Amino acid sequence: MEFAHLLQGIILSGFFGLAIGNFATNPIYRLPRRESLFLRDPYCGDCNAKLLPKDLFPVLSWLSTRGKCRYCGASVPGSYTATEALIGLLFVICFVKSGWSEAFVLVSFGTTAFVMLAMMLYIDNFFSGKTVVAAIVMGVVYRTLFDHTIYDAGGGMFAGLLIGGFVWRYSGRELIRDIAAFPPYLCLLVAAGAWLPLMPFFGVCVAGALATLFRKGRPWIVEWTLITATVAEMLILMPSS
Repeated sequence: MEFAHLLQGIILSGFFGLAIGNFATNPIYRLPRRESLFLRDPYCGDCNAKLLPKDLFPVLSWLSTRGKCRYCGASVPGSYTATEALIGLLFVICFVKSGWSEAFVLVSFGTTAFVMLAMMLYIDNFFSGKTVVAAIVMGVVYRTLFDHTIYDAGGGMFAGLLIGGFVWRYSGRELIRDIAAFPPYLCLLVAAGAWLPLMPFFGVCVAGALATLFRKGRPWIVEWTLITATVAEMLILMPSS
């Protein structure tokens, strides 16, 4: 890849990623509050003021107001801006690895879904079933496209379900035959299985198991570890352009 083309792609993918990251903060805020994603314009969570286009520039709007609402002066959590920046960076990494390809589209949006899951857990202690389903669907499409069979993704999901179910069975919690009641770590293992071949998937499982040693006082550390390890493996295993 020529340097000029690479630089142009980095800039464009970065801007695109920041825009997607900016949109991602909408469901990160609204899903835990059971709000519609589209029926109301962006607003300040403290004073309910409608946000104008000048308030919605990724990262820059937050920096220009020093992390405060332009209308009421309330503090705007930096975690939302960090989400925008992180997703922008992930889009750049995906472009550098795979160029403008199907892998770029699927992995960049797939990692965005995992980041959204992590941030909802961090900010609101909320796990979004809809977001994890989106991550799983994109993983199945990705594996089917590049492995030329749906069975690898299906087998990985089944492995995640078995391992997560085993942990759930021996955790002392009551087993409930309701997908909505599945613990987050089980759902994340299924999502990891949809995206990853067997050996990298087992690496994610080992990372999650090790994280349990540090769970005291950190209720979501296992889930964050599973998400981080899955995203790292997704980026490493992307096909190179």
